Amino acid sequence: MKRFIVWSVLGTLAAGSAGARQTEAPPREPKRSEATSAEHPGQASSSGLLLLAQGQSGAPPGHSPGAQRQPEAAPPERVTLEQALSLLEARSPWAAAERSRIDVAAADRVEAGLLPNPSFSYGTQLLAAGVNTGSSVVHELSLEQPLLVFGQRGVRRELAERNVSAEQARVKASLAERALAVREAFAALLTNQEALRVLEETAVDLGRVEKVVKGRAAAGDSSRYDVERIEVESRALEVEVLNARASVEDASGRLAALLGIEGWRPRAQGSLRITESLPDLPLLWESAQQRRPSLVAARARQAVARGGLDVARRERLPVPSVAAGVMLTRNEKSTIALVGVGLPLPLFDRNQGAIARASAELRAEARALEAELAEARAELSRAHAVLEGRKGALARLEHDVVERLPTVRRMAEDAYREGRGNILELLDAFRSLKDMRVLHLKQQETVKLAEASVLFAAGLDTAE
Repeated sequence: MKRFIVWSVLGTLAAGSAGARQTEAPPREPKRSEATSAEHPGQASSSGLLLLAQGQSGAPPGHSPGAQRQPEAAPPERVTLEQALSLLEARSPWAAAERSRIDVAAADRVEAGLLPNPSFSYGTQLLAAGVNTGSSVVHELSLEQPLLVFGQRGVRRELAERNVSAEQARVKASLAERALAVREAFAALLTNQEALRVLEETAVDLGRVEKVVKGRAAAGDSSRYDVERIEVESRALEVEVLNARASVEDASGRLAALLGIEGWRPRAQGSLRITESLPDLPLLWESAQQRRPSLVAARARQAVARGGLDVARRERLPVPSVAAGVMLTRNEKSTIALVGVGLPLPLFDRNQGAIARASAELRAEARALEAELAEARAELSRAHAVLEGRKGALARLEHDVVERLPTVRRMAEDAYREGRGNILELLDAFRSLKDMRVLHLKQQETVKLAEASVLFAAGLDTAE
């Protein structure tokens, strides 16, 4: 009986190995195909070329190129800020790569829910010397299974879920930082576009004045110096226009690079005027504590550290195991059933190292959260103060300077036309008008950037 059982086990193992080899062996081609190839070499050659072409293209037989995945539609040439942020969410390769990290963290759920593997053991006892008191040969086969009876799997699964939540919060914080960069790049592109428009309008106006000056010079009412001077001014303005166009292309390329769209040269569509009414600083801070992505991520990391401590404390509990098996003797041909229970004795190693590390990690994350809160509040206060200062400067510029520019320009043109002013005064008026309009645009850009910083610091630029 014992020989039958042992040889049955060995035969089963040998049959499994042979079956695996048979499964791995590729099936032989029918001989008819070989004969067909020999009888029709041209047909075999064409079939081989077809298979080779299909293998190189990576497409299965009967798969047409039109059935492949269609490329994504080209993004619009003119985009608003909302569309740019939507492209960041939907089409940015960087955003997709960041979100793929969540799947890496989610894979820990599988490991956390696994049970420990059973262990199989085999032993034999052979009489070496002395009197045979039982059987000269004894075979022992047993199977042992550890039992997680103290909830280790539950705390591991909880830790895995917290890791996923922490990774999601980290990705959201990273996307918020990239969204801030997109807002800044969009504002820069819009400002450069408006500056180019101002320079082009100034060039048109200066060209009109140049015709007037040349007409007066032809009539003898102006000197040749006036003609030369305004021509030099016009050529210099053309250089400024060329530089402004290059700046627009640079800002457009930066926005496209942030969104990861190759070969796209977007144009910003929108206004530099302030469109959002922000609440007071206390309300902004309340919002920041709940919605700022960096604070949410810090709390998630603290929750992970707390879960790690729970796992370490649960892991110090012993893991019992149950065993069952049989003992086979040769001489008496007897079979003995074996049943046992094992329990590690935590006399020396009670997982003190892991618990100490997890406790230190929890304290470190708590301090990191405190530091993040302090930095976030300081950053919000700074951004809010900067925004208020920029808005005040913009209001004063618009009231004291911008509103008076058309009057200054009209007075300079009238004075030159009536002979009360010279060409230098007229050109100075044109330069001042151009510089003030560009300064107005730059000031609007600084207000937009300060507004974006406040939205980021308060967590108001993220969706719920």
